[in-house]
Parts: sequence; structure tokens; C-alpha cells
Amino acid sequence: MSLYALAREINNELARESSMRVGATVKHPDGRKVKIIEGCFLDPVYGRVSNFWYWCEVKADGTLGKKECGYGW
Repeated sequence: MSLYALAREINNELARESSMRVGATVKHPDGRKVKIIEGCFLDPVYGRVSNFWYWCEVKADGTLGKKECGYGW
């Protein structure tokens, strides 16, 4: 197996295990509940690890706060 194929296999496995998905509600490291609204773990064009996301805080009444972004956790 080439190093490229091995790296691709590892990246795909990590992507499958990640809880970060568009539409998912996850716990932010600062303790807030947030909804993932955009982003990707693997860049869809080049297949490289991106792990860049956009999210909104889920407020107590269920509404969404302002759009934020950053790298996944």
C-alpha cells in the first residue's frame, strides 16, 4: 500500500468517527450546545483534512444564536 493510500484510509476513518457533521448538535469545548450549519472534516475537492466548521449556539428556547466558525474539536 502506498503512503498516499494509507493516509487516505486514515483520513476516511477519522471522518467516519467524527461527531462533527452538518446538522448535528454537539457540545462546544466551552460548554455551550451548538448546531453545525456548514463545514467539512475532509475537503470534498482534494480529500485533505480541513476540519473547518460554522455553527450557531442553540439557546435555551431552541433558537439559534449568531454564526461562528473555527476548527473542529
